[in-house]
Amino acid sequence: MKNKIILCWMLCLALPGWSAVTLPYIENSPAPANFSWFCPEILAKGQPEKVVPPAELDVRSCDVSTWDFSGYTKDELADVLTFDSKTVLPSKNKLPKGFNAKKILKNGKNPGLHLHKLHKQGITGKGVSVAILDQNLLTTHQEYAKNLVWYEENIWWKPADSSMHGSAVASILVGKTVGVAPQANLFFFAPEFGRSSEDRYDAAPNARALRRIAQVNKQLPAEQKIRVVSISRGFTPDDLDAKEFAAAKKALEDDGIAVFTTQDVFTLNRTHSRDNPDKADYCRPAYWLKKEKLPSYAAFQDVFAPTDFRVVAAPNGNGDYVHYANGGLSWAVPYVAGLYALGVQVRPGLTKAEFLQAVAATNDTRQCTFQGQAFTSKLVNPQKLIKFLQK
Repeated sequence: MKNKIILCWMLCLALPGWSAVTLPYIENSPAPANFSWFCPEILAKGQPEKVVPPAELDVRSCDVSTWDFSGYTKDELADVLTFDSKTVLPSKNKLPKGFNAKKILKNGKNPGLHLHKLHKQGITGKGVSVAILDQNLLTTHQEYAKNLVWYEENIWWKPADSSMHGSAVASILVGKTVGVAPQANLFFFAPEFGRSSEDRYDAAPNARALRRIAQVNKQLPAEQKIRVVSISRGFTPDDLDAKEFAAAKKALEDDGIAVFTTQDVFTLNRTHSRDNPDKADYCRPAYWLKKEKLPSYAAFQDVFAPTDFRVVAAPNGNGDYVHYANGGLSWAVPYVAGLYALGVQVRPGLTKAEFLQAVAATNDTRQCTFQGQAFTSKLVNPQKLIKFLQK
């Protein structure tokens, strides 16, 4: 019966004259992720030699209480440790003095850059609809369950447990404590996000999902229409069906929907996870960026957002969180999409071109030094950005 209801819903929604869309629509609820395979593999190898960046020490959901981290300083361990709410760490005498995992999990939820000041002013993305294309989602997590008004996935993902990627990007965009736009409405589409063929990335599933967004948007009333799409993926002309994806993306943007991918963003970060996300000096480049590239940092035309040392929703429990020492551009895309949602709230007619111009006009530019290499950095300033857009 459930499948028949879903089928009827999908067919009805596709009819040209159909306009009575009822939200929320949650097609499926994937099971929480199961890390039972991961820890035995990690623990069987024993505690590794001292880990240094850009490597990370990943002990999510593992009992490492017998390990000894006293050979690290508090900052060194905060620089490399990836862990979650279910990780069992050693007692204090086996941890560096001053290292507090609970404090890191708490403080790391803060999206940083004084965004909470905007939230206290009521600038939360309220009433703005955003969409994410990503891997499947733990739909019931407390960070975003109340924001989630649409969840639809490809058959390829249905047997799978919840992905770590989907939970992370959803919480960064609309999470109630983690998110940039904690009161935005979330439409989430899970296509065959990572599908590859002939050793090339296949963009066709993403293209179909973008066309699906266009179809859904036509059935929504004006106040509920999707205004921005976040896709934590890069696309190149060499992808399979690259033209199909480009055409679908252009059609959405021609219809006034901003689409952000990893081509639109770049990253600057705190020094490590013990830094205050609001007060930190964001002068650390992406962990994977080669040192010789630093002098050209300021030449990049992307929107710079923080990615490393983030605490986000974990996929293995509705109230669980995970601290990732390393982040990628995947974390920057929903951050920027969240800023766009805040911009739409204060300036309903906002376009992507206007948003990018406003970001460029309000960036914080500073001189940085990392590992002895000087470079000029620029970082998005949410408060200046919103004030600019309000004018």
